[in-house]
Amino acid sequence: MTRADAQGAVMDNRSLVGRCGLYCGACGIYRAQRDDQEWRKRIAEHFDCPAEKVRCDGCGALTPDCWGWDCKLVLCLNNRGHQFCNECPDYEQHTCEKFEKLAKRYLEEDGVDLRKNLAMIEEGRVDEWLADSKRLYACRHCGKPVTTGAKRCHHCGLEIDLSSGDPADTDENC
Repeated sequence: MTRADAQGAVMDNRSLVGRCGLYCGACGIYRAQRDDQEWRKRIAEHFDCPAEKVRCDGCGALTPDCWGWDCKLVLCLNNRGHQFCNECPDYEQHTCEKFEKLAKRYLEEDGVDLRKNLAMIEEGRVDEWLADSKRLYACRHCGKPVTTGAKRCHHCGLEIDLSSGDPADTDENC
């Protein structure tokens, strides 16, 4: 997938193809900007920045105004002239500390294998991967998008377990 492909129309969600294999549609910054202005304000307060700075349109549509513009992995990829992490020799050798730490965290927290995601992207199965990711990061109760590492849906409050692909058992009503 080329940079031009990744920056394709937002209509087909190509902008949500993370350069490290993450699904940008489940990013807390991306979701807060679109779903919950109070959450966005809390993030801004936490990082001591204006709420307007808490914004991103995904790796495939980064601008200097996007939160992800200064992502350490994005900066590394740009400096090395790579579009995706799997294009770097350090990826194959498992020597990129930034990627390995991120990949481990997402595998443990959400059951998401970034290497598998990057392989699907490399194989040209981007649309399939995007559809799978959109389903994974959707609340099984209300159907609205949730974020990586979420314990509860920020829309309806239902407890969720992304690592199993199902919401956790709960007696609570939304």
